Amino acid sequence: MYATQSTDLTPFPIMVCSKEGSILSVNSSFQDEFKVSNEMVSGELAYLFFNLFKDLSVTNSSAFIHHLIEKKQFFSTLSVNSQNICVNVSINDSPLTPGEYWLIVNRCGECRAKKYQAKHKLERLNHAIKGANIGIWEYSPHSKFCYFSLKFKELIGLEIDTSLSWQHFKSMIDPRDQHKLDVYLDDIFEPGTRFHLEFRAQITGKERWFELRSEAVLSIDNHSTHTGSLIDCTEAKETLFALHDANESKNIALDAGNIGNWRAEIDSENNWVWDWDSRANNMFALHPEDIGNLDKWAERLHPDDLDRIIAAVDHSLSTGELFDQQYRSILPHGEVIYVHAKGKVGQNRDKQNCRIDGICIDQSPIFKIQAELQKANDELEARVTQRTQEFQQAKVRAERANQAKSEFLSMMSHELRTPMNAVIGSLDLLTLSKQNPESMSLIETATTSATNLIYILNDILDINKIESGKMQLEQRDFSITEVIDNVVQVFLPLAHKKRLNLHIYEDPQIPKLLEGDAVKVRQILFNLLGNAIKFTHTVEGKPGEIRLITNISEHNDIIYKISFSIIDNGIGIDKETQKKLFTPFMQAQRSTTRKYGGTGLGLAISGNLTSMMGGEIKLNSTPEQGSTFTVVLPFWRSKADSFQSPSVLNNTSVALINLSDDNTSQRVIVKHLQAEGAAVETVEAAIYEAELIEDENIETESTKAENIKAALPCYDVVLLLIQSLSASQKILQILAQSDINTSNLLLAAPRKEMRKIRKIIPQVSILPTKPMTKVQLISSVQNIIENELCLDLDELDINPLSVNSSMNTISTAQADVLVVEDNPLNQKLILEQLSTLGYRCDLAEDGNDGIQHWKSIDYKLILTDCHMPNLDGYDMTKEIRNLEQEHNKKAIPIVAVTGAAMSGDAEYCYSTGMNDFVSKPILLKDLKKIMDKWYSND
Repeated sequence: MYATQSTDLTPFPIMVCSKEGSILSVNSSFQDEFKVSNEMVSGELAYLFFNLFKDLSVTNSSAFIHHLIEKKQFFSTLSVNSQNICVNVSINDSPLTPGEYWLIVNRCGECRAKKYQAKHKLERLNHAIKGANIGIWEYSPHSKFCYFSLKFKELIGLEIDTSLSWQHFKSMIDPRDQHKLDVYLDDIFEPGTRFHLEFRAQITGKERWFELRSEAVLSIDNHSTHTGSLIDCTEAKETLFALHDANESKNIALDAGNIGNWRAEIDSENNWVWDWDSRANNMFALHPEDIGNLDKWAERLHPDDLDRIIAAVDHSLSTGELFDQQYRSILPHGEVIYVHAKGKVGQNRDKQNCRIDGICIDQSPIFKIQAELQKANDELEARVTQRTQEFQQAKVRAERANQAKSEFLSMMSHELRTPMNAVIGSLDLLTLSKQNPESMSLIETATTSATNLIYILNDILDINKIESGKMQLEQRDFSITEVIDNVVQVFLPLAHKKRLNLHIYEDPQIPKLLEGDAVKVRQILFNLLGNAIKFTHTVEGKPGEIRLITNISEHNDIIYKISFSIIDNGIGIDKETQKKLFTPFMQAQRSTTRKYGGTGLGLAISGNLTSMMGGEIKLNSTPEQGSTFTVVLPFWRSKADSFQSPSVLNNTSVALINLSDDNTSQRVIVKHLQAEGAAVETVEAAIYEAELIEDENIETESTKAENIKAALPCYDVVLLLIQSLSASQKILQILAQSDINTSNLLLAAPRKEMRKIRKIIPQVSILPTKPMTKVQLISSVQNIIENELCLDLDELDINPLSVNSSMNTISTAQADVLVVEDNPLNQKLILEQLSTLGYRCDLAEDGNDGIQHWKSIDYKLILTDCHMPNLDGYDMTKEIRNLEQEHNKKAIPIVAVTGAAMSGDAEYCYSTGMNDFVSKPILLKDLKKIMDKWYSND
């Protein structure tokens, strides 16, 4: 039946035959043309209707079909309805059902033209079906007969030659959709009943959608047959799903944001027709029937916004510009809402504005929040203003309190240090008189206690000055090696007393001069090295070790970064304490202050000074194992570096003879001397070339001594490195008893054995080692070259009573030193100290009195306190310098006697015209250095 319907689509008479030659059907054109029906010819043998085959004696249907296939087309007489009609017959394979054939029968007059047209129409029909990617199928529920075209199989992913049944096809459908094919189970349908199904199937591992269309027809046996098409609609379905998801997401977003849609289009009469969705309608509290009624919407506009918004709408519709407005709307119950509306105009093909689409957003919650925020902001600003005023008042009070604290500390420091300076000075003078051992012990104890109290006062002033921001940085050329030497010399007696091993290493490449604040560098090293000595002890089996290592961290043509590391094996510091160790008044343990003393300010001062200088300080410590403090400080390269005079060691020849196994000290000495321009030669080999006696591996001391004496005339300096007196005593005795000149011999020996060595060979210069600083080494070699005997303070055993007798030779009949001091205790002390040194002096009570004394007498030197009533030492100095210039008088040396703990005061002393300063408490040895430097006895 399906074949009949398909052939009915063509205008040509068609007879459909089986491969056995039986007539299956004829189409409507055949029936109309030859006045026959399907019932008349169906089932008959086709060759019986054509007289041509009778003449050819074709006796069976198979021969008939075979003959037709061979001839393709022929002319014959068609015998139907008692008529013999001349026809043209052509045969073609059925495009619908394999194994069937279509016989196109045309009357002879029209045969050729109709055949040609039919052939091409069939070809176009076939191409159209294939080009449309449409599969053709047929299924009869009654007979279970099914037909699937090649394209059908291709669409569902089967090979062309695959046998396909209806059940197999159904099994390939997604189980969720298989029930949809149940409509084809019934056998009886009204002809023309159509079905449209969509189903899913897995094709090559991917889900695809298909559209199945069919129509029910009756077959010859009056049973239902379904014929139809199959189309792959996956892309359309996916597009539809995406569109649905997009619409759903859009609606969800619009609902969440309370956003309404609105639009307008021009109708055929050129009028704008408006529309909006329910969200927009509800936003303005309009009734459902008000949708699209622009006047109803306009009634909701706030009177102050109505004209502006209507004009904006008209402007956008006429010009095509974007509509973007904020306005208010008044709802029926009086609530005011704030709306933000935006719309975009669209155009037709003629570039005429034809539509507008937009949104409206209820921004009332935002405006309410903004109003609340503004209110809160106003309240906050009022509170901030009030708190700011309170803060300013508190700041003023704090500044006043801080100023009062600073003034109090300064005043108390001055008041406390003034008597303490007198105490220390008096004790210093007392040591010059003859005392029994018990008295000397008490004097030393009192001196130590008073000195510690001065240090505490200085620390408190230092941290106060740092916190108040009054600390000043100096920038002047200084020598790091001299600073290190100064610090080491101060702590050597304490380290020796505690039996600690102190090691010094200085990088030979550190420039002679760098620009920075020497006082602050010295103070940092004082604090760190002092702490290392304080918290390190020598116990049985574990000698206390402290190392001061100085290196160049990095440098360029402008800046040098110098690293100072102080390493000890003392008590160490736990991790928790390390975090707060640089906090003022903080020590490692609560018991530390009681056991070791101190204020806990040293590290805080060092940390603050390091930060001020642009450096960094680090700590690495383990309890009971020791600590390492590393300070890295930047310094400017000295501008005078290129103008320095050549070193005094240039062109100096030095022989280094090592009588010990201390190769480390040897390398350090060689590097330092070479850095200063000396030509150094190690001559150990020359010693071992001497004649061997008895054991060929051991030299006698006399042979070594002879080799040393042989080297003396050949070098400017012969430096003999000795490890211990016991190992070198015989050699030293031989050298002492010989008559050779040993003035250029320099012994480098351990500090603790220097006095014993001096007794063996009195007239030789000795360089103390363990520790040894670069300054000590270079100055010792310089002294050898300049023929000066090198004596260390540790070697001196001066009778205290000899000071008076030696200094009294300077005494003069008339006073030529002026002391300006307001404190009676200090007056008495300094007069006694100057008298002890052999000087006579006059006394002035303040700066005014000092100027009057200076005008009356031609003094050689003025010693003045800095802080005095009426006129202090600074202003007195300025006045004297002005008077000297006015009267062309020779400038008198003025030395400040200051108790200041920090630098900056020294710089201020120089700026006022002072020549030098000496710090309180004044010790006799410090005063002697100042007097020797500035007192002129001409």
